[in-house]
Amino acid sequence: MTTEDEKNIYEILSMVLSEIALHRDLQRGIEDYLSEKHNMIRGTFIEIVAQPEKIEQLADEVLAVFVNAIYEITQDSRMVLSDFFSKQEIRNVNKYKFEQPRQIELPYTISSVIRVTNEDYLTAMSYKDIADLWIYKILTYNFQTQRLSKKRVNAKGKIIEKADIKSKSVQNIKKLMLEGKYSPSTILFNILVDGQSSISFEEGELIIHEGSTVNIIDGMHRLMAIVEIMEEYPDFEGYMNIDIKHYPIEKAQKLLAVTNTVNRFDKTLVKYYGGEEYSEEITKYLMSIPVLHRRVEIKTAIDKKITITNFAILADSIKISFAPESVKDKYDVQDVLRRFYEYLIPSYEDVLVKNRIKNLEASWMSHHNMHVGFIAIAKKLFDKYGKEFPVDQIVAIIEGIDFNKETSSLTEIMGGQGKTNSNKVKQQIRDYINSEVDRVLA
Repeated sequence: MTTEDEKNIYEILSMVLSEIALHRDLQRGIEDYLSEKHNMIRGTFIEIVAQPEKIEQLADEVLAVFVNAIYEITQDSRMVLSDFFSKQEIRNVNKYKFEQPRQIELPYTISSVIRVTNEDYLTAMSYKDIADLWIYKILTYNFQTQRLSKKRVNAKGKIIEKADIKSKSVQNIKKLMLEGKYSPSTILFNILVDGQSSISFEEGELIIHEGSTVNIIDGMHRLMAIVEIMEEYPDFEGYMNIDIKHYPIEKAQKLLAVTNTVNRFDKTLVKYYGGEEYSEEITKYLMSIPVLHRRVEIKTAIDKKITITNFAILADSIKISFAPESVKDKYDVQDVLRRFYEYLIPSYEDVLVKNRIKNLEASWMSHHNMHVGFIAIAKKLFDKYGKEFPVDQIVAIIEGIDFNKETSSLTEIMGGQGKTNSNKVKQQIRDYINSEVDRVLA
């Protein structure tokens, strides 16, 4: 980089940084990019935004990395690398990695811990220690022990899942913390009992050994607020109470189901995590088979682009139609419904999965509540033929029922959704489908 280039880049970058300082989302995006692509410690770029005079202290290769990151996130034409750097300097950008300070790693010792039982521990931790656990990936987010997630389908048709973090909630908590108005509350961690994790406790010190998995169970928004604070204000002092569990996954899920926090749990999620009825165990099994994997929502609202029904609809329908009362019943019903869905979904993949949103406009078959009817069909086939029912009868029944929104008797029933008690509507769907199956199979 020439002397003239240096003069230009400092002037222009200072101007760009002053604009970025007004947009927290851009700062966060650039921080994420630098952290993921160049192993930058979080807070480094935000510090430069707050003190832009420091750019003159940066080495040329670091300056190029920052300029490139700003361009990648903002597409600001003033930040084009070739305007300031040589071809060799530009080639080096992608290879550049920031030097890492001493990393926090396992085994990790938490001091001043109270042992309640061999599975339950209590302590308090500073904001810095909590943030470090997250930044250095000792503390992780487990989708199986959290409230909800966001899902999207990528270009290859793969379902991508990410934490559902509400930025407004994080910013509100962060503001209160910075103002000293957020009293220490309790964040919930779980050291997962999975055959790999192990802990030891002696004289108030809890040691989390190498190979352990530590999940945050409750307090994700508070954690994100703390991480942001420590990135922006490394010397800020604050403390939170920490409830540490050493539970297997099933017990951690049940703990989440009964945890009373500010944000109320979705009722379907509580059923999913806390449910112990045979119908709920059967539904969890069905969610693991390939044709339904990630297609059954664990919250009440359905993501029309991805999921086709929800956990509560299936579990409640199985309970009513099949009424399993023993372990034998559970395995029988699992076998029947697996056989049923593994034939139904491929037979009507366009209507039920691939083009479900489009088909919703014309057919009740694509509606998430119609799985009430599908479960009823499976029960009728089981009653008539047993577990080895002829699968081609599924298509014969479906083809014999009118699902067209313009002509079907279902339109009057489904039109009551939102006006009539939802359980009443589901029972009307069940009754209608049962009568139609009897007619087709007669």
